Amino acid sequence: MRRVVTWLAVSLLGTFGLAVWTAWTYHLNEHNRLLANALEAERQRSFVDMAHHVEQIQTMLAKGLATGSERQNMRYMADVNRHAAAAFTAFSSLPLPAEVSTATGKFLQQVGDFSLSLLRDEAAGRSMTEAERAELERLRRESANLYQQLNAILTQYNRGGFRWHRPAQFSLAALLHMPENPVFNPEATQSPAVAALLDGGWAQMATGFEQMPVFIYDGPFSDHVSQTPPALTGRPVTREEAEARLRALLPDLARYRTVEVAETEGNLPTYTFRLAPAGTSSQTYTATVEMTRQGGHLVSLLTERVLGSPTLDLEQAKAIGQEFLARVGYPDMVPTFAQVQDGLAFVAYALRQGDVIVYPDQAKVKVALDNGEVLGFDARQYLTHHRPRTLPAPRLTADQARAGLNPSLEVSRVQLALIPDLAGTGEHLTYEFQGKMGEDIFLVYINAETGAEEQILQLIEADGGTFTL
Repeated sequence: MRRVVTWLAVSLLGTFGLAVWTAWTYHLNEHNRLLANALEAERQRSFVDMAHHVEQIQTMLAKGLATGSERQNMRYMADVNRHAAAAFTAFSSLPLPAEVSTATGKFLQQVGDFSLSLLRDEAAGRSMTEAERAELERLRRESANLYQQLNAILTQYNRGGFRWHRPAQFSLAALLHMPENPVFNPEATQSPAVAALLDGGWAQMATGFEQMPVFIYDGPFSDHVSQTPPALTGRPVTREEAEARLRALLPDLARYRTVEVAETEGNLPTYTFRLAPAGTSSQTYTATVEMTRQGGHLVSLLTERVLGSPTLDLEQAKAIGQEFLARVGYPDMVPTFAQVQDGLAFVAYALRQGDVIVYPDQAKVKVALDNGEVLGFDARQYLTHHRPRTLPAPRLTADQARAGLNPSLEVSRVQLALIPDLAGTGEHLTYEFQGKMGEDIFLVYINAETGAEEQILQLIEADGGTFTL
């Protein structure tokens, strides 16, 4: 009798526990469904907003090409700039892979920056050049292609066949199959429509965006890359020679094995090495390195890992980046501008030739602040523009050039700087004056030969570093 009572109690307890588990999982699933639907609605709204603004961008660019009135074109370029900013804001909230989001976001910024540069030129009485008109047509064409991709997704929206993420389900089966070291994986809940989209046209188009010329938006001339054929030194190298040189330059890559090698074309043909951790059989790569096919020059490096607590400051990171550049073949580089974000230091370096900062010859380094490891490097701009230069002696002294400044500018620093022109086809030797007007800080570039004011950038100082507009 006592045994029967015991089993009955156990059965009742089990039934009660199962009922509690069922009610709890139902509540969690329902709550998760509501949250997922709210998030989905917000992302779809952002996507629809982005598509609308991209449609307006390509329309206004087309009108700018068609109009014969500079006054009308100024209006269209102002609209392009406004829609590009709004499209970028909407786009930033979408859960896309880094290679897609970076390229597309950069393209939207390029469109906005280019339209703003045209607006400033026409406001100053300078008409659009044929080169600028050709660039405007290319941006219009690329924005039209982007809108076609977005419109295809909108069609799926209207049919109810598109969702950014499927709601996660809480169940006993899911609990039993939970990995020992769970790491959030967006692809696990990604809908088939999104996966097909990212594997198809948008990802390919994003790769094309990387070849677009870029304009100033994250530092003085730090993304000014022209289509000038690079003056690379050295003979053509094979894949094997490039990889051997790569591992000689970066001994830390002994921790990795090569899982894929691709050849890229364009203005700077490269070998792209995709690397996975040594000692594993995974084909998922965690590091990517590019080497030029001529000369075997290191172009870029990108590795990902979980960061620890910062132990280094920005000045230490600048020194680490400078030493890294000298070691991999880029000597005489000095830090220009930097920022700190999420445990990483992003530092831009430019070549110093004598007393002149050569802004076209730039490279960027990303340093982890927990142990000083270089996690990122990009020398595409340096390799595109660097060549032996005989810099002219300035015709004007710094004091003579200062006469071209606004008298209200309180100058704190002056140095010689070689900068690209606005069209991206030439270079100017200038005096770079840093100064304040009220609470605002500016960089003013005065031509060292003519005394003309070439460019003005505003410095924005934030907790993470210094930015320019």
